[in-house]
Amino acid sequence: MTETKQCQNCHNSFVIDAQDFNFYEKINVPPPTFCPECREQRRIAFRNERSLYKRKCDLCGESVVSRVSPDKPYPMYCQKCWWSDKWNPLSYGRDYDFNKPFFEQFKELLFSVPHIALLGGNSVNSEWVNQETDDRNCYLNVGGHFNEDSAYNTYELYGKDSLDNYWVLHSELCYECVNCERCYRTTFSNECFDCLDVVLSYDCRNCANVFGCAGLRNKQYHIFNNPYSKEAYREFFRDKNIASRKNLAELKKKAEQIWLSMPRKFASILKSREVSGNFIVESKNSHNIWNAEKAEDSKNLYIVLGLKNSYDGSSVGWGELCYEGAHGGGLYNSKFYAYIFGGAAGVDRINSSYLEYCYTTQSSHNCFGCVNAKNIEYCILNKKYSKEDYEKITVKIREQMIEMPYIDKKGRVYKYGEFFPIEISPFGYNETVAQEYYPLTHEEALEKGYP
Repeated sequence: MTETKQCQNCHNSFVIDAQDFNFYEKINVPPPTFCPECREQRRIAFRNERSLYKRKCDLCGESVVSRVSPDKPYPMYCQKCWWSDKWNPLSYGRDYDFNKPFFEQFKELLFSVPHIALLGGNSVNSEWVNQETDDRNCYLNVGGHFNEDSAYNTYELYGKDSLDNYWVLHSELCYECVNCERCYRTTFSNECFDCLDVVLSYDCRNCANVFGCAGLRNKQYHIFNNPYSKEAYREFFRDKNIASRKNLAELKKKAEQIWLSMPRKFASILKSREVSGNFIVESKNSHNIWNAEKAEDSKNLYIVLGLKNSYDGSSVGWGELCYEGAHGGGLYNSKFYAYIFGGAAGVDRINSSYLEYCYTTQSSHNCFGCVNAKNIEYCILNKKYSKEDYEKITVKIREQMIEMPYIDKKGRVYKYGEFFPIEISPFGYNETVAQEYYPLTHEEALEKGYP
C-alpha cells in the first residue's frame, strides 16, 4: 500500500510506501503528518551547536561557557554541577494532567528543570567546544571527538592541528576541507582520501603533492591534472605565492574548472547494497540516508552510525528500533527523543531503552516525557511510578494525545506520533543548526511561529 499525503507544515506532497507502513506498525506509531524534510528541520531546531555564551551557573555561581544564553527563562548548571548529586531531577516531577495537552505540560517541565551548559566531556583546555569528547587544546569545535590543537571544525574525529573543516577524519594539518579522511597537510580540498600535501583538489585518493587536481589516483607532482617534475612543481609554488589572497583566488577559479571538467560518481557509496543517498559506508537496505555508516533496514537518516531498523534520525549513533530521534545514541526501541547519549564516544553499546518524548534523559529506561534526568526508570514527567502504574498511565497518555492534541500558534496539530513542536524549543531558531540548513529571516521565523 502506498499513500500520498500533504505535509501540514510546508503543504507539499510526500509518499508513505508499504515498507514505511510496516515500520510504523512494528513500533506502534501512526504515520507522520510532516514530510521528511520538515521532520528533519523540526529535529535540528533543537540542536544548538555554536551559539555559545558566558554566564554563571545557577547552582555554584561559577562563570562558564554555555549554549544557554543568560536571558533564557530556565536555569542552567555547569557540567560539573549538572552531573553531580547536588540536585535531583525527580524533585521537578509532576502529576500528569489529563485536562491539558501533553506538549503544554512537557514545555512547562522543559523550562523548569536545569539544562546542562555544554554537551560532552573528558576534554582538556577546551572550554569552548560543544558536543565533543576527549579533546585537547581545541576551540569552537562541534560534533567531533578525540581531537587535538584544532579549531572551527564541524564533525572532526581523531584530528590534529586542523582548522575550518567539515567532516574530516584521522587527519592532520588540514584547512578548509570537506569530507576528507586520512589526509596530511591538505587544504581547500573536497572528498580527498589518504593524501599528503594536496591543495585545491577534489576526489583525489592516495596522492601526494598535487595542486588544483580532480579525480586522480595514486599520483604525485601534478598541477591542474598535468604531471610535473619535482623541481618544476616546487618552482610553481615559488612563482605563484599562494599566501597571497589575490593569487589564491585566481588559482581557485582555475581549479574549479578542472573539478567541473571531470566525471563525477553519482554518489559516494562504499561496501553497501540497496541504499540511496550519499556518503554511505557499510550499509544495506536503507534509503534517503546521508553521511551514514553501518545503517541497516532504515530510512531518512542524517549523520548516523550503527542504526538498525530505524527511521528519521539526525546525528544519532548505535541504536535499533528508533524513530524521530536527534543528537545522541545508544538506544533501543525509543522514539521522539533528543540528546540521549549511551556511554563514551566510539563505544558501540545500548545504554537507554523504551524512551518516549524524552530530552537529555541519560542512561534511562521506560520513561515518558522526562527532561534533563539520568539513571531513572518508569518515570513520567520526571515522576517515579511502579512498573504496573507506568504502563497503565502511558497507555492513557497516548490515547489522550490523540483525543486532545496540541495545536501550535499556526494551527499545526501535534498528536501522538509527532516530534516536539519547534515553538517549544529551548533555543531560538537562529541559534540552531536549522538556520544553517533551512535558513529563515527574522520575520519569516516569527511568521512561522518559531522562537
